[in-house]
Amino acid sequence: MQCFNKGDAVEVLKTHPYTIWFPATILRSTPTKNGQIYVEFSTLSDRREYVNVGDVRPTPPQELHKYFKVGDNVEVLYQEKGWRKGKVNDILENSMYLVSLLDEGDEIVKVEQWCSRVYRHWDHGSWVPPLQKNIPEVELKSRRIKLRIKCSRCWKETFSEGMSVEVKRDKEGCYGSWHTAVIVEAVGYDKFLVEYQKLKAVNESQFLKEEADASCIRPCPPEIRSFHPFEHLDRVDAWINDGWWEAHIIDVLGGFNYVVCLLTTEEELVFEHSMLRPHQDWVKGKWVTGREFDMPTSSSDMTLKSKELKIRIKCSGTTSEPKFSKGMRVEVRSDEEGYQGSWYTAVIVDSIGQHKFLVEYLTLRTEDESEPLREKADASDIRPCPPLIQRIDRFKMLEEVDAWYNEGWWVGLICKILDGLKYMVYFWTTNEELEFDHFTLRPHQDWIDGKWVIAFMKKPQIEVKPKLKGQRGGVAKRTNFCVGAKVEVRSDEEGYQGSWYPAKIVRPLGNEKYLLQYQTLETDDETDLLTEEANALSIRPYPPLIQQPDQFRPLDEVDAWYNGGWWAGQVCKVLKGSNYTVYFPTANEILEFQHSDLRPHQNWLDGEWVAAKRGPIS
Repeated sequence: MQCFNKGDAVEVLKTHPYTIWFPATILRSTPTKNGQIYVEFSTLSDRREYVNVGDVRPTPPQELHKYFKVGDNVEVLYQEKGWRKGKVNDILENSMYLVSLLDEGDEIVKVEQWCSRVYRHWDHGSWVPPLQKNIPEVELKSRRIKLRIKCSRCWKETFSEGMSVEVKRDKEGCYGSWHTAVIVEAVGYDKFLVEYQKLKAVNESQFLKEEADASCIRPCPPEIRSFHPFEHLDRVDAWINDGWWEAHIIDVLGGFNYVVCLLTTEEELVFEHSMLRPHQDWVKGKWVTGREFDMPTSSSDMTLKSKELKIRIKCSGTTSEPKFSKGMRVEVRSDEEGYQGSWYTAVIVDSIGQHKFLVEYLTLRTEDESEPLREKADASDIRPCPPLIQRIDRFKMLEEVDAWYNEGWWVGLICKILDGLKYMVYFWTTNEELEFDHFTLRPHQDWIDGKWVIAFMKKPQIEVKPKLKGQRGGVAKRTNFCVGAKVEVRSDEEGYQGSWYPAKIVRPLGNEKYLLQYQTLETDDETDLLTEEANALSIRPYPPLIQQPDQFRPLDEVDAWYNGGWWAGQVCKVLKGSNYTVYFPTANEILEFQHSDLRPHQNWLDGEWVAAKRGPIS
């Protein structure tokens, strides 16, 4: 048994959740009956405990000026807490290394030379492999030699001005946490000035700006969404104090809550699922995850930049009519005035002719409330009940959802994430914002060609970001807008002409400009609604709601809702099931829409709304 003396510098082995040696000092060297000695840890704040003497080894002597090559076995000072075994994967600039940790998890970390040492184990009183003999204990200060490893990477090419990134802070109280920021400018070969998106300066008047080393900057990780709970020992990032802290799950509780251990502080805290994300490592220009997760993307699949006429089907619920049988539970769409686009659960009572059914609603009742409401429904307005998706993580900004409201499901967009698992949802059919609890929402799904398609799994092909210019005619009178006014803002960007986006006036800026916040467009980091300046001539009041209870006609001028905005077009053809094909002259394209995604076109002229003429009655 190894003998130690009081005051000896040692290292103590811990094996949960991974193998690590913590620096410590012997306080009582005489072992107890259980073979334990009393130590104080050097890197774990004021922590003292009895440990098995077999889990203690001397602190190895420091080896000066030791450099490594790819493949060397090393120990790294992990999170400045303790030493973990790894293998050198790559040599970086500024005497830094990329090291793959060899125990559970296959984690890869970036470390400086002074935080790494040759891997050795303590075997019966000696180090294996043995230490070099006659290690000179001298200081080489007079020559002022600096060894730098030349690397071909140019950080300025990796991080550009305006790029959204995450920055690791090493300040007291937030060591190792990652915070969203934007690159302001480069301030040297490997340093950048960044502006944080959540952290405020001391005076709380503006966002904090500070210099950050390139080695502490990484791109924002891709969003990973999963329909499954986290598991024991899953590596996660926990959202605390406006930043992401690396942690691991140590206990799975009920109600999608977890006990999480923070790696930098070893604190154990309880988090709800929505405040965690799967941990990812940025390695050699790629994101690496600990285990497989579902990775769906966001919605939309329309390109409006074609010069040739294209006919495409928009993913808006075009149905491949299934066979409906008596007693089958379904959802029925309403196009009645005030309820357009909402879906209600019902049961098929009987078939009453070709493509028509008698349905009985499960949540709607007759006027006298005496019995469930029954009515006729066209097959094109009926769909199977969508599969249940248990959404345990939080909904994201501008995610398309169905909201349970007035006994039915209404499609909308998440426009604000509130505390306490609540959200503000924007409904474009009524230009309203309402508050909903998490469990009164569901991910929006479309019934397309006989299959259910989740809205956030449809791959986007365009990123809509209007570039606002002055209006070229059409509005003769300038309008003054008050703070909080609901408006629409026009985009004149090539390929998006004629599209209008709902917004609110934040404040006037003078010189006929306004600061406004969009209701359906978000910032690059997807954390907030987009706010920007706009010329008064590109802004108009939100048009009055005109319900269209009867069908649109061919040649009717309409606005079609797509990608968070209203696009001016003309009805080409009326299809069955309250669907239409619409021609967009600015893009020279024809797309298919359902009735609830269209509104009659109106023009804002000389301070008044003028309805467009309707097509002829066929």
